[in-house]
Amino acid sequence: MNKNLPHAVRVIRTALASSGSDPAAAIAHALDGVGMLVDPERTFGMVLKRKSADDEAREHQEQQPELTDLEQQALVWDESCERARRVAAVIQRHIGEHPSVQNIQLDGDRILVSLHIVNQSQWGEWRRYFGIQHDKETALPYMVAGDGHRDGVRVGVVAYDLPQARAHAKEIAKAPFEFEGIVYDLALPQQDARGDVWFYQGVRTADGMPLLSVDGRPERCTLASIVQHAGPVTPVTGTPSQQVTPVMTGGETA
Repeated sequence: MNKNLPHAVRVIRTALASSGSDPAAAIAHALDGVGMLVDPERTFGMVLKRKSADDEAREHQEQQPELTDLEQQALVWDESCERARRVAAVIQRHIGEHPSVQNIQLDGDRILVSLHIVNQSQWGEWRRYFGIQHDKETALPYMVAGDGHRDGVRVGVVAYDLPQARAHAKEIAKAPFEFEGIVYDLALPQQDARGDVWFYQGVRTADGMPLLSVDGRPERCTLASIVQHAGPVTPVTGTPSQQVTPVMTGGETA
């Protein structure tokens, strides 16, 4: 049953009770007055209403359903892959033509780089460039693999022939000492990144770490500390000073 019928009946009864000589006209006017008659000539236009911020946010949520965990993970993965692509392009521009670089490629959200190392000192430079820590290296018979980061993107680096380069460095060194994968010849002066030249005089710490000093100064510093705070450290093959102290053959410790 139409729910408007009881209301219409009440409106008609009221109109009849107050009608004059034309009951039909009174009824019609009464029904029109309460909105129960449709005017075919009336134009039903759009009613504009300013929406509040809460209404707009609610409609946006209704139009954009909340993403599932899997969909959110997919978006994060896509963003990570896109960032890796951009960083790989930058790396390619910077070092792509370097003679040590063999290949640069994407692997999902990380970058893979292969290098050919002919001198072990090169590896120290590449480790700094890619942020590779020595404890993140994996040594194999013909290569060394390391994991690092560049501009926030994971980079996997493979250095071919690095074990052979290290072995060669040990063979030609008069007093070889390996620290964090780099072989230092303690028989040669070692120059740090600031230009200071350090000399080993045969003294080591209790755990075997060589102590070096700048020529003419009594203070000694461990090789590890020099590398960490003033590296890279490179051998000086010429004679930088007339006061070079020869390497002692003794094994005393500090």
